[in-house]
Amino acid sequence: MKNLHKLVFPILALISVALVAWAIAMGTAAPDSSKIAGNAQLINLNDEGVAEPVSSTAHGIEELGKVFASQLDEGVLSEEGIADEKLKLENTRTVLVPEYEAKVSAKAEVAKAADAVVAELAEVKKLSAAQKKKLAEAQAVQADFKALNDTLNVYKENISVMEENIAASEAANAKAQADSKNVVALAKAISVNIMWFYFLLVFALFFIIINTVMNLFQNKGGLGRTLVSVCVVAAVIGVSYVLATTHGWADGATLKDAAGYDLGLGTDLATRKVFGAFEYMLADASIWVTYITFAGAALAAILSAVRGIFKS
Repeated sequence: MKNLHKLVFPILALISVALVAWAIAMGTAAPDSSKIAGNAQLINLNDEGVAEPVSSTAHGIEELGKVFASQLDEGVLSEEGIADEKLKLENTRTVLVPEYEAKVSAKAEVAKAADAVVAELAEVKKLSAAQKKKLAEAQAVQADFKALNDTLNVYKENISVMEENIAASEAANAKAQADSKNVVALAKAISVNIMWFYFLLVFALFFIIINTVMNLFQNKGGLGRTLVSVCVVAAVIGVSYVLATTHGWADGATLKDAAGYDLGLGTDLATRKVFGAFEYMLADASIWVTYITFAGAALAAILSAVRGIFKS
């Protein structure tokens, strides 16, 4: 057992360092947290497009990655919007622009003649009724021809605008998809590190227990010290529990979140799981264990320092 730890612990340390490095790498690659701030409750759309709750935490994380496209800057199209925009672009190119080019071409000669009539009648100081009618007809032709040209120019301008919007949206969506993959990868890195922490904790407890049992058999005097240690730990936990019970958790007292609602799990107020007396008691007792342990450690350090001064 003594030789085993010389091999096992360095290996576990190297694995831990590698996992931490992986988590850090994933964390630096993930997008800013502001990108997902205010995001709606995680849901999943089934094949019929109906929203349904995610099936697991991992599933929820993946769905969170997918909604990055909807968190893009204002004016950026989603993937569905890009497809619709491409259809509009194709229709503008192949149908609308040729259609209005044909209309403009067909009325070009008539519009040219109307320009001549308007220019001619502009020189007349006093128009007759027939001339006024002729001028109005010519101006109507001019207005119609101008409207056709304006519409044609708008469609041509729309082509360049749509091309730029599609290109920008495709680039933004590609970045959003990359960000979503980073989020999933980061979540997996965190998950693996948490599981690794659990393993190390169990592993450490296992060695502590084995080492304690071996010391008891090898050193009979260690039994008393072990019992004293167990009693001290039990006393700290007991005192912490008693202190926690005085805070009214069992009487319906609750903690509130930032929105003023009872602290719990879930975002839907109608279905969320609100923490009960046991959860509050456990958290409260854990905090008191920490306080008492810190106070005991500080007191032990002070006593040790004072004794060292008197001994010296």
